[in-house]
Amino acid sequence: MPRVRVRNINIYYEIRGEGDRLFYISGTGGDLRRTPTIFDTPVAKHFRVLAYDQRGLGQTDKPDKPYTMGDYAEDAKGLLDALGWDSSNVMGLSFGGMVAQELAIRYPEKVRRIVLACTSSG
Repeated sequence: MPRVRVRNINIYYEIRGEGDRLFYISGTGGDLRRTPTIFDTPVAKHFRVLAYDQRGLGQTDKPDKPYTMGDYAEDAKGLLDALGWDSSNVMGLSFGGMVAQELAIRYPEKVRRIVLACTSSG
């Protein structure tokens, strides 16, 4: 079970595939234990995909305090840093799209290209 300590939580993540890096940020309720995941899609055949359970979801820690969009973006950046991913393509789905936007605003050097799917500006 791959986990890494980021800020004040342990984040569960998976990396699979070959090719250009793609950091996938799932939507509300995203849990890598539930199928289908990003790894079950054609996307995973063309990229080295990093996906994770966001704070409060799946196998990642669930701090007993309110979370801010800043917390989610800092977690995403911290995960990339912990894994040595200086930059990546980023795909955010639904709530994950809002996190991806916050990541891109705060840390544009981390985001090569961004795909926002079924999301809003929050």
